[in-house]
Amino acid sequence: MHKFLFITSLALLSFSLQAQNYYEQIRLSINSKDGVYQPGDTVKVSARSLSDSPESILMQTISYDKVLSEKETSLSGEDQLIYCQVAAEPTSVIIKVSPASDPKAFTSIGYLVSPEAFKPGFETPSDLKAFWDAELSKMRALKPDVKILPAVGVSEKDAQEFNCFKIEINMPEGNPCRGYVAYPRNAAPGSLPIYLFLHSAGVTKPWNHDRASQVISLAKKGYLAVDINAHGMLADQPQEYYDALDAGELYKYSGRAFTSVSDYYFHNMYLRDVRGLDYVTTLPVWDGKRILVHGESQGGGQALALSGIDERITHCVAIVPALTDMGGCLDGRKSGWPGWANKKVADTPLGKSVLPYHDGALLVSLFKGKLYLEAGNADFTCDPACVSAGMNNASQAASKTIVFYPSRPHTTSAMGPLKKEWEEAVMPGRNAFFDACLSNK
Repeated sequence: MHKFLFITSLALLSFSLQAQNYYEQIRLSINSKDGVYQPGDTVKVSARSLSDSPESILMQTISYDKVLSEKETSLSGEDQLIYCQVAAEPTSVIIKVSPASDPKAFTSIGYLVSPEAFKPGFETPSDLKAFWDAELSKMRALKPDVKILPAVGVSEKDAQEFNCFKIEINMPEGNPCRGYVAYPRNAAPGSLPIYLFLHSAGVTKPWNHDRASQVISLAKKGYLAVDINAHGMLADQPQEYYDALDAGELYKYSGRAFTSVSDYYFHNMYLRDVRGLDYVTTLPVWDGKRILVHGESQGGGQALALSGIDERITHCVAIVPALTDMGGCLDGRKSGWPGWANKKVADTPLGKSVLPYHDGALLVSLFKGKLYLEAGNADFTCDPACVSAGMNNASQAASKTIVFYPSRPHTTSAMGPLKKEWEEAVMPGRNAFFDACLSNK
């Protein structure tokens, strides 16, 4: 297991996927380079105020969304020890600090004890592979009707250098598989690896939509790029279209009730992803070998799940993955996103018969390719213990790497000025993984 090293941290956290109120006036640091400890180690967190006058603060110690302790103190411009604890059993802890006058503005840092000890809350079903093989066979029994549609928003220069188009493919149930595809016009037959980009949670934001710009940017790197929309939505529509879906058909989709394994919301999401791969693998420019899947949050959960569902996948990049360790609450921890919904049903017969078949931490056990994971120690949405459980369950992976970052919240846009530090620390390693796939190493 490889862990990235980090020394001084400052970040902002939130319990949701929404924009966060970053507080810049407090600097936090931790005495572990990657925020990972073993039993018997002493965890120390220090803080200092960046304001001109002493700062009155509220400090909370939080584990799996439970506040373990809370105290008020004051900070000056000097480093001050605010937390000291001897690590014991495997756990995930976040230190959250806010100005006493405004608890909604805060900065946080997190740590893990013995991440290698975490296991998924659910047992891996003995028929997990057989189940999904049967689901794929049922989908493929419906002959694909592929519609090729013109791309929107492609520059004249890019149109000259790249093939770029939208696809729409029928599905046995639910919305069609919809997405964008792009690859260099001068690519030789059998020369390109596939790069499948998968979407984060939500409906209305630009990053929830498949776009020509996304696949062209990847095609410029040398991929046969495909961007499959998570919900089968139409692309390039007015904002009113997405707002209406969010308020209607897709309202709170992540917690939607289900009655069986086949009507669980994410079931068809996974199948649409494979349907898209089935199409792009027919394109002559694919090299017939390499398929990389990549996503963040909900997209990371899809990537992990697909790594086990589709045996053609050779490289998996899952960043702060959701849909991972959905049964974490059964082990006294937090369940993978959507945690609140999974917690409601995890210990019921229905939940136990449905969620394990869609849990990335279980499906990754079938993956035989190369795995790259990132976890944010200060992530309230996708707990790093859940990500660790998936890492530890990837028993057949050809290689696996996990990167912990103490001050990373769920969304890096919430890191304020520290985002640049995070990029300099983490992105070289992530990019090296992509480069190795491109160079076929």
